[in-house]
Amino acid sequence: MKWVNKFCRETWIEVNLNALEKNLRAIRRHIPKKTKIMAVVKANAYGHGSVGVARHALKAGASALAVAILEEAIVLRKAGITAPILVLGFTPLKCVKEAAVWNVQLSAFQVEWVKEAQKILEKAGSSKLLGIHINVDTGMGRLGVRLQDELLAIVEALTTSRSLIWKGIFTHFSTADEPDTALTRLQHNLFIRLLRFLEQEGFQLPTVHMSNTAAAIAFPEFSADMVRIGIGIYGLYPSEHIKQLDLVTLIPVLSLKARLSYVKVMLTEPLTISYGATYIANLGEVIATVPIGYADGYSRALSNRGFVLHRGRRVPIAGRVTMDQLMVSLGERKGKQGDEVVIYGRQNKAEITVDEVAEMLDTINYEVVATLSHRIPRLFIKDGRVVEVSHYMGPVKKIRKISKKKRRKNKRKKNRNAGMTKRIEVEE
Repeated sequence: MKWVNKFCRETWIEVNLNALEKNLRAIRRHIPKKTKIMAVVKANAYGHGSVGVARHALKAGASALAVAILEEAIVLRKAGITAPILVLGFTPLKCVKEAAVWNVQLSAFQVEWVKEAQKILEKAGSSKLLGIHINVDTGMGRLGVRLQDELLAIVEALTTSRSLIWKGIFTHFSTADEPDTALTRLQHNLFIRLLRFLEQEGFQLPTVHMSNTAAAIAFPEFSADMVRIGIGIYGLYPSEHIKQLDLVTLIPVLSLKARLSYVKVMLTEPLTISYGATYIANLGEVIATVPIGYADGYSRALSNRGFVLHRGRRVPIAGRVTMDQLMVSLGERKGKQGDEVVIYGRQNKAEITVDEVAEMLDTINYEVVATLSHRIPRLFIKDGRVVEVSHYMGPVKKIRKISKKKRRKNKRKKNRNAGMTKRIEVEE
């Protein structure tokens, strides 16, 4: 892949936009037609690259975006994304003006915060209304208003405000990905009762949303006005239980790849490998170095345990994973510098899944992808072609497809310019 040749370290992520679009369409077919999709792109789109994912998720049918912190939203705005963006987490009052400037909607769950935010915007003379979604805690125990009277006070403050506008109300399910549905149904009932209470008080509800990926798949009847789809966009299931329901087919979007930076054969004597000398290579064993480490989000806990794919077969990690590099044993098989290895994803008929790695680490697939560092370039691929490149050393680059006619025209222009240069040199 020619774009990889431009990187000074040959480690990269490929984001399959065709798979991303299929995942969104699969979820779209599963939920009610009237329900909109909010694409969750927090944590750099779960490690996939927030700007590129956001842009293509909106093209594929999402109508809004969600992030965790205001800074993530501003990154999207600076990239030219104009769709509604909601900050799901807590935003300090000192950042309210910034949110209004960038037209980013915030979550609220305290009447004191709402009143103070209004004063700040009025004092600043802001002409823009700041959109607010009320976060209701029905059992997550993280953020959100819990009591009926407190909720009523927040709604009254919002509906009488001259600088804030009530855009939404939401809750978050804590066990929607588990076989036991009792708590999810309890949370749903609590939320619906609070909504009915507000309607009885004479308030017209704004956008209502409660379902994450797990709930959207397992409880499509809970979809309301909008669902918040995070892990499902990326072709990963929230849990094995949700996968086994076999209601929606998802395709992994991310592949993590690298090229071998060094290959050595133990010809004269056994050699210890990496820190702590926890691995000893035998005579004739081929050891290869891969330019990725725990600073890139590849866990040190995979030392002497993990695998990569080389020429379509699994090869084990030899020794401890270091900050920027790791070593693998090719056994007695041949390998050469520049060979492509797959760390997550497919190579020929072999595959290493993110779920498999998560199980090995005793964690969840969310963590495995979300911790992938900004040091790794992201290549966004559609129909087998790189259409965008994102690197922490520079902005996302759009790759424009040039027609054959345009290429011929550019070539003629280049030839004319070359000829002009030669004439000038002769005249001088």
